[in-house]
Amino acid sequence: MSFFRKARAPKAPSAPTSASAAVAASSPSPASMPRATAGTPVDDAELRSLLKRVRQVELRARKRVSASTSGAWHSRFKGRGMAFSESRAFADGDDPRHVDWLATARNGDLFVKQFVEERELTLLLVLDVSGSMITGSRGRLRRALAAEVAAVLALSASRNQDKVGLVAFTDRAERLVRPAKGKAHVLRIIRDVLAVGGEARSTSLLPALETAQHLCRQRAIVVIVSDLIGVTIPVERARALALRHDVAVVEVRDPLDDELPDVGVVGLVDAETGRETLVDTADARVRADWVARGRAARDARRAALKAAGLEHVVVDVGDDDAILPLLRFLRRSARRAA
Repeated sequence: MSFFRKARAPKAPSAPTSASAAVAASSPSPASMPRATAGTPVDDAELRSLLKRVRQVELRARKRVSASTSGAWHSRFKGRGMAFSESRAFADGDDPRHVDWLATARNGDLFVKQFVEERELTLLLVLDVSGSMITGSRGRLRRALAAEVAAVLALSASRNQDKVGLVAFTDRAERLVRPAKGKAHVLRIIRDVLAVGGEARSTSLLPALETAQHLCRQRAIVVIVSDLIGVTIPVERARALALRHDVAVVEVRDPLDDELPDVGVVGLVDAETGRETLVDTADARVRADWVARGRAARDARRAALKAAGLEHVVVDVGDDDAILPLLRFLRRSARRAA
């Protein structure tokens, strides 16, 4: 994942090494981003700034978590199934398949079993906090949009009394928050989404999926939030996870993932490796190659996600209402599950 700056030295331009990189003239560098990692002390000013951003994300998310959104969550993820509650006397219209033969033999009259829905679920957010997530080209970082996605999902789950947990990952699991309930817990997760990671680290989905598999012993909702740039989808591991849990991928994109602007010679800096490459964006062939590489990478990701059986929704930092595709996904999925 890269952002660009105007070249400082007249070096020979070359074609971009990856069309999957995002270009952001106004994006801050990783070194300028306030962040906290496990074991890193946070000063008072940074903590106040972090808490302010947590509150802003929470307020934006709460505006989007309406009764209809909460209902869509409830309908889409109905629970693990039905659990036995009690037996009662058989009545007209009861399903004969639910006859409780033990109670019938004991009482001499026909009895049927009653069931209640097992509603409590666990939402596990598997969130990319690698260096590429602190890029963005429209005055908004991918990390900020990912935090809002996480907040909307976490608040929807919390509103239905479901547990919420977090796995923050780069090329390893950086932070693990075990599933729990409550507003304070949701705020902690939003805080960690904003604070953890951001270093120039690469991205690997495999350790995150392995952590999720280990953490979720019972059926859960696993939502992976990532830009998916430079990520190889471990299809077999992802398919194994999807066989046991509801798994969805929220891809956080930037408009410049798809199109390189004509702004002359620029230095593309990979936010995960620090490597800089000079590119002549005035060259139409370079821009066309960027588009072609981006399309090929996007098609490969879609094919891998489909092969793994994962649901896929795209949110874009360039959209005025970037959360809308997520809300539509929940409502559309709820209609299919009804």
